[in-house]
Amino acid sequence: MFSNQLLAPLFLSSLAAFVASIGLIFVAIRSDWSKRYAPLFALVASGLLLTMVLTHLAPEALQAHEYSPIVMLCGFFLGLFLHDTLRTILPGKNSVTLAAGLTPMIAIAIHSFFDGMIYTVTFARGVDTGFMATPGLILHEFPEGIVTFALLRGAGFSNRTSFLLALFAAGLTTPLGTITAIPVIYGVDPKGLELMFALSAGLLLFVSTGPLMAHMKDEHPVRSIPALALGVVLALIIASFNHSHGHDDEAEHNHDHAPSSFVEFPPYRDDH
Repeated sequence: MFSNQLLAPLFLSSLAAFVASIGLIFVAIRSDWSKRYAPLFALVASGLLLTMVLTHLAPEALQAHEYSPIVMLCGFFLGLFLHDTLRTILPGKNSVTLAAGLTPMIAIAIHSFFDGMIYTVTFARGVDTGFMATPGLILHEFPEGIVTFALLRGAGFSNRTSFLLALFAAGLTTPLGTITAIPVIYGVDPKGLELMFALSAGLLLFVSTGPLMAHMKDEHPVRSIPALALGVVLALIIASFNHSHGHDDEAEHNHDHAPSSFVEFPPYRDDH
């Protein structure tokens, strides 16, 4: 099964959804605890996402296409527009709180969807390439499920609604992206996916520095700064794990370079 370039990414993206669900079930059982510490979860997520964007997503997105910087900037302002739009259309007294929960959820859903597409793209380049690129993708699904649920609970959603929304955003969107990408890799210029990747990076950059980082004012620095630092450390651990895995596979398969936690697209070249 794993030698099949279509079944392997579908299995692994489903595994990523399962990993997200494990963390999600844990915090759903401790619903009141999750709601109470939602601001700290948000700060951990802020450090985690910001580190991933600055050390992996942004560098690879910027290298992939000449228009990536512009698209990434558009992604940042898309997040700002989405956040402010939600604050405008949601109920008055709860608009800020609800937007602070829904904006990260939507951003994580979009990012997880693109993650799912990346599984398909990497395996289309080769089974070995696919397996080298996936450990980091799978590992970072676990905190995404926990954080999404905690933010939704903190925004006032019920335990059931928070669970279902978080399951969709952090879990089900990944295999959905994998399935969606199957016709894309055979019929669409891959540069389009590279630009979507840059858009996702810009969107997560806004979320990590905007709605999530805003929780710094809700907690005393004695708690908020360590929570933010914990997110940074978690991101670096995830990255180092996959970096080590990539070097092991490099020695075994004699690849020219070791992949990071995300797809390293080839530099854009304009042949015209």
